[in-house]
Amino acid sequence: MRERDYAYAGSFYFYSAWAGLAVAALFSWIDGARKGRGSLLTAGALTGLCLLVPVEMAAQNWDDHDRSNRRTAVEMACNYLNSVGQDGILVTHGDNDTFPLWYAQEVEDVRTDVRICNTSLLGTDWHIDQMKWAVNESAPLPLSVGPDQYLYGTNEWIPIYDTQEREMLISDVMAVFKHPQAKAPMTSGRKVDYIPSRKIVIPVNRENVIKYGILDAKFADQIPDSIVLTISKDKDYLSKPELFMLDLLAGYEWDRPLHLLNMGGDLNIGIKEYLEYNGYSFKFVPIKNKTTTTEAGFVDTDELYRLMTETFRFDAVSRDNYFIDYQNMYTHLGVMSLRGMFVTSAEAFIKAGEDDRALEMIDMAADVMKHYPLETIPLGFSGNDYMVVLMIEDYYKLGQTEKARSLASELGAQLLQSAKFYIEFYDWARDEFELVGQYLYFLSDVMKQAGDTELAALLTDGLVALVDEASAALEAS
Repeated sequence: MRERDYAYAGSFYFYSAWAGLAVAALFSWIDGARKGRGSLLTAGALTGLCLLVPVEMAAQNWDDHDRSNRRTAVEMACNYLNSVGQDGILVTHGDNDTFPLWYAQEVEDVRTDVRICNTSLLGTDWHIDQMKWAVNESAPLPLSVGPDQYLYGTNEWIPIYDTQEREMLISDVMAVFKHPQAKAPMTSGRKVDYIPSRKIVIPVNRENVIKYGILDAKFADQIPDSIVLTISKDKDYLSKPELFMLDLLAGYEWDRPLHLLNMGGDLNIGIKEYLEYNGYSFKFVPIKNKTTTTEAGFVDTDELYRLMTETFRFDAVSRDNYFIDYQNMYTHLGVMSLRGMFVTSAEAFIKAGEDDRALEMIDMAADVMKHYPLETIPLGFSGNDYMVVLMIEDYYKLGQTEKARSLASELGAQLLQSAKFYIEFYDWARDEFELVGQYLYFLSDVMKQAGDTELAALLTDGLVALVDEASAALEAS
């Protein structure tokens, strides 16, 4: 959601200096040819002529840089923040999912009770220090590891030295890590701080889970006394951000909702098995389940529906009077796939037998994203095409055959157009052509399974015709 012109600031200055020297050179040549006659007139005419250059640049490039009516970054930031419960903690990962949130909090005073923890910065001592301070309306985080164990250059990677292969309370795990005499021997002879277990037990304050809205009371009988984070056996080290998360969870009383973006990103400490899908974020809950990018796993469908229809806003992204540049497409079709969010929500509602809510989600996806392309393989976002096919499949599941056919025809036409382009440059675009073909057959299979065999055949026949035409042209040459 931001440009990188700043990376070229030095080159802009250098270019401007050369442009100025060029104008001076032109004046010198013209004035010399005129032997100094009318120097003032020459300078004025040359200045006026050169002023047309930035005018031409503005005329040609204004629409590509016009940010009028563009509020998508702030809207996205507000949705991220509003997906989090009161006084909650939100774990972000990059700059696109962090900087807009800081702006929304500090400038527009949006959800200043939420504490943002950025994993890209949690490898630094200063950001970890910040987590120990109160910020706006957010209380300090319950961290206990001292700065001597996370200063720059210290414990960048912490070995897992599990000799007993048994479950350990997280308080004991962190006590061993913090103990000055508890060290693991390395092959070099050096002794280092370490994590002593791959199975880490986290006690659950069942009363707080309900009291602070982490789970609704209807799930009370599913809340265990403790959960176990299991670190994979093929993982030998923890990163400093992962150490931070263990430190946070060691003092966690389940009194502040803990949310993670992108299922926790690179935080591979077993936390992904305890996530509840909340649309824009995933909430850490004491119920073990399996969540993937398209399968929501454990969901409180009432809460998800409230978030999707009452809390989140899609006014800025759906409006038709702003320039949708590459960064907007990259964000809303790739990094934070809005179609993907609606589809995942719809699938959760279908699984729960709430078909009306599911249909509302797919209709919302079609409406909110109506100004964004359906076929985006040329942009590098093939996952978006996958979500569009799933939208079509869901329309069929929900008995909306005409809506499914309409969307399938539009996507199919765009896929065939991409296939035609790529086959003309097959030597350089073989992978892209094959990817388009895979999606055409995927779409065709979905339609066949729904009974639309004739329309499905038109798509595959169209692709075969393109291949035959290209083959004939190659033989003729």
